[in-house]
Amino acid sequence: METINATKTMTTIKTTKGELVNIINGLFAVQELKGKKFSLTVSKNIAILKTKLQDLEDAGKPNEEFMKLAEQVNEIANKNEEDAKEQIDKIEKDNQELVDARREQMDNVAELMKEEDEAELHIIEENTLPEDITAQHINKLIKIIE
Repeated sequence: METINATKTMTTIKTTKGELVNIINGLFAVQELKGKKFSLTVSKNIAILKTKLQDLEDAGKPNEEFMKLAEQVNEIANKNEEDAKEQIDKIEKDNQELVDARREQMDNVAELMKEEDEAELHIIEENTLPEDITAQHINKLIKIIE
């Protein structure tokens, strides 16, 4: 279902929001690599995708009450006590409504990620790829490499 229309320096990618998330994650993964033109293209694409995916980020942002609960759970988990699982289960049970609301929120985000979308991104020219880029990096960015 994915289509790609290329212009001279930009390409329009028609795909799912989830695939756009994969691309931005791939861009974040290579932002430490050196190369002026490569880095500029990566930065421009990150800026475009951040704006494009803001609604998805907003939809997945946990509320303050849930964040406090998550901190409690993390503290217990990090202590690595023998009864940690029981303590966490009790906290979740005592806050079932909050936990259920967060699960529903994440289910909604999963549905949003399946939605069709498109983004016009800058092409990363093959000759600008840094020498130390890996196949794993390239696989995440292949749709915008030419």
